Amino acid sequence: MPSAQVLRVQVYDTLLERGLPPTCADLAELYGEPVDAIRAALGGLKIGKAIHMRPDGSEIWMAGPFSAESTPHRITGHRTAWWANCAWDAVGVAVIANETARVSTTCPDCEEDIDFVADPARPPSSDLVAHFLVPARHWYDDLGFT
Repeated sequence: MPSAQVLRVQVYDTLLERGLPPTCADLAELYGEPVDAIRAALGGLKIGKAIHMRPDGSEIWMAGPFSAESTPHRITGHRTAWWANCAWDAVGVAVIANETARVSTTCPDCEEDIDFVADPARPPSSDLVAHFLVPARHWYDDLGFT
């Protein structure tokens, strides 16, 4: 079984390249391991709060700051496009991708489209404000809601 570090690097390398994380079947084939073993290894990773499996445990749900499914936060870079988990993470995607990217999202209050450029070298040049309904210390209490 590949180490936690090897799995983590493979997940992020795949995300950066194709915009989505590898499936458990992808990883099983790559490492010659049973899918259930890969699923258990991913679910048991002890690398902070970075990689989360779907609530049913079937596949990668998010690998912070990336989301494995569509969200209101789309980031388009030079290589590909990614989904972010929240407005805060959308800026983090550009940093991890190490490229200037366009963030397209929607205001959850008025539903107005919001577009801005995220540059890994500097903060966004915008007067936009992100509002979080949940205090940071409780973000992981219900990650799907947060």
